[in-house]
Amino acid sequence: MLRLIALELRIVLRDRAAVGLLAVLAGALALACVSGGGLMQSQIEGRAAAQTRQTEAADQMRERLANAELPPEDAILTPYRLRQVLIAPLPVLADFSSGRAPIDPYTTTVSMRTSRDTLFQRSGLENPELLVRGGIDLGFVVVVLAPLVLIGLLYGLFAADRDSGVARLIVAQAGSPVRLIGARILPRLALVLLPIAAAVLAQLATGPDIAGRWQAAGVWLLVASLFLLFWAACGAWINSLDIGAETAAFTLVALWALLTLVLPAAFSAMVQASNPPPSRFEQIAAARATEVASTEAYENDHPEIASGEFEGRLASIRKTWDVAQKVEAATAPIDRRFATQLAAQQRVAEALSWASPALIAKRALEQTAGTDPATGQGFRAESEAYLAAFRDFGGDFVERGAIMQSADAARIPRISWSPGGSLAWQAMAALAALAAGLLLLAARRFARLTLA
Repeated sequence: MLRLIALELRIVLRDRAAVGLLAVLAGALALACVSGGGLMQSQIEGRAAAQTRQTEAADQMRERLANAELPPEDAILTPYRLRQVLIAPLPVLADFSSGRAPIDPYTTTVSMRTSRDTLFQRSGLENPELLVRGGIDLGFVVVVLAPLVLIGLLYGLFAADRDSGVARLIVAQAGSPVRLIGARILPRLALVLLPIAAAVLAQLATGPDIAGRWQAAGVWLLVASLFLLFWAACGAWINSLDIGAETAAFTLVALWALLTLVLPAAFSAMVQASNPPPSRFEQIAAARATEVASTEAYENDHPEIASGEFEGRLASIRKTWDVAQKVEAATAPIDRRFATQLAAQQRVAEALSWASPALIAKRALEQTAGTDPATGQGFRAESEAYLAAFRDFGGDFVERGAIMQSADAARIPRISWSPGGSLAWQAMAALAALAAGLLLLAARRFARLTLA
């Protein structure tokens, strides 16, 4: 068997077309490594800048609370002077599978004036043109390009020998068709997997030192291996049919296009159509109308003129707090509907993704990398919950007309969110089952093969 594998490896490496395909794969991997490294660096720098803002906000808060000479008319405004900077943890493998990392916000600033609809005004995306051009990362190479390279290497796995009429001679030398196919699949699969593994090691060697990064990279590479094994199994099964090499090539490319391009696009349209979210313009209109009405109502209910500067400042922030509460109450049903529809879309998308191995692999790679949609939405949900707690904390002082003291700093809400980090065992099991099933079908057909 080893002699057969070595012979097949030499045959592949002598084929200029095969070497050309491998060169394209190597170039794509190099580009993906550079692109992924740039993304990871920008994520690190963005979080470092946010950390600086967080430290500055904390220092300003301590100085303000420790200032015993602060006049009451200024001290009463302290709840509206507080700032809290929230920062999502750095994804462990953002340089492997970028996923939602270039788009989803990973930091935000919370204050008493912040509302749910203004919590994430800034996105992590610096250049909107990136959405149009798209990007390339190791996940893209594994899911889209590597299967095409593998198809180019093994589309004529046995069909070419059948076309040339030398199949009987080759099978006689190999001992059995199953042994021959195994000896041909292994070196071709290794030639595709080894450059990917080398790229993974390069990213680990040059990337940041994050806890759990090597373990996550091992799982990521396992998912990639199972996905490519699935395509190798597809090639073996197609070649077990009584078809020519050209037909096998067309069939494999058509299957790749269906699973990688057509089904994901169709599923995306179905997800959007199945649970359309409410219009954000409706939310803006409701917030504006409530703000105007609440302002007028507050002024009508409180026509008295404050007797001093302290009372005037207190009345001002009470008015702001009262209007903000009413706006939040008016827009809360729209926010809940939006969240409900978004959750429904996710459920539909996850259910449909099981129909495409490409989507299964993509979702598993992004989940392992920490750049999947669920992780980003988890940070959003936690930030919204923190915003509510922070506003309640500050609003209590406004309603009581009390001045914050240094001892109150310990009561300021804290956030300690971290991604779930669950492994994509279901996705790996599905890919392994698909690959094993196709390999068994191919082995069964080759075992019964009879050549005239």
